[in-house]
Amino acid sequence: MVAAACGLLLYRVAPDVGGKPLYEDEAVAGLIGARPLGELLDTVILDRGGAPLHFVLAHAVFWFDASAEALRWLSVVCALAAVAVCFDLARRLGGTAAGVVAAAIVASSTALSVYASFGRMYALFVLVAAVAVDLFVRALRLRSREAVVAAALAAWLLPAVHPYGLILALAELGVAAVLWRRRSLRIALPVAVIALAAVPFAVADLRLAVRAKIGSGSETLTSPEDAWGELVAALSSFAGGDGLPFVAFTALAVFGLWVLVRREPAVAVVAATVFVPPILFIVLRAGSAPDLSPRHLFYGLPLWAAAIGVGAARLPFASVGSVVLALAAVASPASALRDPRELGLLPTATDGKISARRNDLVVPYAIPFLADLDGARAAVPLPQGPEDLILHALGHADVPVNRIFVALPQANRWTVRRLDGPYDRAGAMLAIAEAYGTSTRHAPELDWWYLLVSREMCDAVARLGPRCPS
Repeated sequence: MVAAACGLLLYRVAPDVGGKPLYEDEAVAGLIGARPLGELLDTVILDRGGAPLHFVLAHAVFWFDASAEALRWLSVVCALAAVAVCFDLARRLGGTAAGVVAAAIVASSTALSVYASFGRMYALFVLVAAVAVDLFVRALRLRSREAVVAAALAAWLLPAVHPYGLILALAELGVAAVLWRRRSLRIALPVAVIALAAVPFAVADLRLAVRAKIGSGSETLTSPEDAWGELVAALSSFAGGDGLPFVAFTALAVFGLWVLVRREPAVAVVAATVFVPPILFIVLRAGSAPDLSPRHLFYGLPLWAAAIGVGAARLPFASVGSVVLALAAVASPASALRDPRELGLLPTATDGKISARRNDLVVPYAIPFLADLDGARAAVPLPQGPEDLILHALGHADVPVNRIFVALPQANRWTVRRLDGPYDRAGAMLAIAEAYGTSTRHAPELDWWYLLVSREMCDAVARLGPRCPS
């Protein structure tokens, strides 16, 4: 059944690897992941703020194939592995019937139908969450030093793959501290060392929070209605989609959680972490727009699927019922979760090849450079903003800068303009700002993009001394 579930997922998402248009978020992962490892870690952890694991894995993949398709296949592999691990998690909690249902839920979820072929960290997020909870349950059962250390290492990966992974990791750590207080230091010391090793990820998350001005604004991050809507959107993308199937699978998940509260209360507490971000977004205040999205709650997919499996295993005729529920999961409609690659905010067609070399710049993180990643990877990429990130990335470039490749979205496609140097850093930024300021051939519906990028580039120019063209 696990092989069948994996085969179903692969059948659904494999055509999207080459068939779906590229998206700007994928360009971020591809262009940063293609840089030298030290620069990559500096950019992700110290500059942008966030979790580096997906970038590091992409960097390793690019040693063999520096392409957008390779970046997407990395997500496909993570998604397939997540199906198998979710089966094992539910099997531990409720037996083989529970595992079968959980595997079918994950493989047929809208969450993975969209993001299993998307070149970002979300399929990896599901996989790492599944591994962390599976090993956590194993440690609860065995209570051995080896099992506890393995669970702690898996929990360490959670904030390494996504900032919201820290919520699940802290929940596991808190539950373990309560259950195993006053136990042998032989077990506690390795766990403490692993927890300390996660401090750099916490620092990166703090950097991300500072950029978002968390806690410094006067308005809450979102309203209760919006937070509830994002939670429902996430849960519907996990199982059932929209309509009656969603209601049925949600009721089964709630029943499964009730069973876990009675049999495995520690696991039930960890499963409840999927409700934490919406609550925090109602309480916390910030000076920026809210950023809660269903994909940020994907660490809850393994737990939700396992809860459905546990609930199904307690129903009469569980063996037959598990097959029926698995088929029902496969036949359920897709949820309203949007595929970002289909939003159409920017053109997706690109022109020609890029032959960038060392001491060149590519600006910004854009689709044309991801489409020809092998030709663009030697150059230093600059983001489209904000200004501090632009200047930090510019600091990775050696001077003089020989050439600059500037990506410009037009009505139906991207074009790339080459600016020949040499430039010093200030001259390079001025040339980039002028390229955006003098681009008049774009469609009116792209005015918002040019205004945004031109403003950030001009702010960066002003920081370096020259005056931006009016």
